[in-house]
Amino acid sequence: MSGSRLDLNVTLAAKEAEAVPLGRDEKAALKRAEEAERAFRASKGYEPDTFWNRLKRRFCKK
Repeated sequence: MSGSRLDLNVTLAAKEAEAVPLGRDEKAALKRAEEAERAFRASKGYEPDTFWNRLKRRFCKK
């Protein structure tokens, strides 16, 4: 079992190494998508999705 897990990790690492880095246009599109999601969540009245809010939710769960 451990050997197959190691093979999977090596395979995934090799695939990630072959991946082409994001271009300027792709980065801009991702940034616009994040801003749109943030605006949508704000329009629905959801609390902002920040690191500290996620941490607080995780430790204050009942």
